[in-house]
Amino acid sequence: MRTNQKLGQHFLEDPAAARKIVDAAGITPSDLVVEIGSGKGALTHLLVQQAEKVVGIELDRRLCEDLQKRFAGIANFYVVNQDALETDLEQLIRGEGFEQAILVGNLPYQITGALVEKILSVGAFLKWAVVMVQREVGRRMVASPGGKEYGILSVAVQIRALAERLFDLGPGHFHPPPQVHSSVIRLDFPSRQPVPIQNERFFFKLVRAAFQQRRKMLKNTLSKQVPVPESGLLAAMNEAGVDPQSRPETVSGEQFEKICGMLLTQMDRPLLRG
Repeated sequence: MRTNQKLGQHFLEDPAAARKIVDAAGITPSDLVVEIGSGKGALTHLLVQQAEKVVGIELDRRLCEDLQKRFAGIANFYVVNQDALETDLEQLIRGEGFEQAILVGNLPYQITGALVEKILSVGAFLKWAVVMVQREVGRRMVASPGGKEYGILSVAVQIRALAERLFDLGPGHFHPPPQVHSSVIRLDFPSRQPVPIQNERFFFKLVRAAFQQRRKMLKNTLSKQVPVPESGLLAAMNEAGVDPQSRPETVSGEQFEKICGMLLTQMDRPLLRG
């Protein structure tokens, strides 16, 4: 089958790698699995053997038709011809009669960031997710404070999920081979997110501002974002255990939230929600 170059498709063709990914998903016979990017079914044929039900989401119409033919008669599988970014995952999961699902997917490189954000936004309806992403993106997703790979994506992932980089796959595992390596990442969604956020809009406003000027001292960056006296900002940073001269890459998501929480007490909250 020819690939759709517009979609940047690279199909996993290594059976051992497929098995490793599915095993990492920890699927039981009572689970619903949502598979993003079913492709040629390299993971699908293993998923349907383990899950109670599998729903594939595939944008390429030709691939959907092939999947429907390949899995005709398999009662616990169907595929939706839809853009995963436009799919209401919460409605899909609830519509199948489940409270939570396991998500598995080979995320298209061009829209990885947007898909990761979408997955994080429905974490309450997921047990966990096992996703394949470009290796550099995977490193940023799990990066700890203090390194050059730590940034907005690291904070966004780690305040909502417990992220673990499981293993890497080289270009030779795919056809056609991509020009990059891939990483398989597991995101666990506990009943309570690792860092409770009082006001996500305000939180991400500060985090984005900080990392857009990551070479500047955090005190100088944040002072331009909040209408509080410098003494109030310094008190908030001190309460969070953050040196005012710190650079943003040294500050954890939890520390950012502590700063936000302290600042919120000094500001007019309704204005922040408007």
